[in-house]
Amino acid sequence: MKKLLVTTLLFYSTATLSFSAEKYDTQAFRTVTKLCTPCHGTPFYMAKQIDEDDWDFFFETPGMLEKIHKGKPKGLSSLKNALFQKRKKRILKFFVNNSKFSGKVNGCDANFCGTNH
Repeated sequence: MKKLLVTTLLFYSTATLSFSAEKYDTQAFRTVTKLCTPCHGTPFYMAKQIDEDDWDFFFETPGMLEKIHKGKPKGLSSLKNALFQKRKKRILKFFVNNSKFSGKVNGCDANFCGTNH
C-alpha cells in the first residue's frame, strides 16, 4: 500500500511540474531568439505586434515571408536557415499563441523577462 501511495504521489508531482514548466514552446522561442531578435526584438514583443490571422497569413502564403524580407540579406539568410525551416510550424504556433489578442502575458522566467523591445 505504501509503495502505491509513493508511486501515485511521484507520478502526480512529475506531471504537475512538467506541465507548469512549459508555458510556451522553448525550442521555437530559442530559434526566434537566435535568428530574428537582432532585427525584430524579443520573441514576445515580436509576437504581440500582429494578431493570429496575420501570422497565419504570413506563414501560410507561399513566398510572403521572403517578400517581406526582400532587400534584407540577414533576414533572408535567417529564413533559409535549416533550423528555421525545420521548426517553421512550431514558430508559427508560438507566434499565434502569443499574438496581439491571445490574452497571454508571459512574466519573468529563466529565458526572458518582460515584453519590451
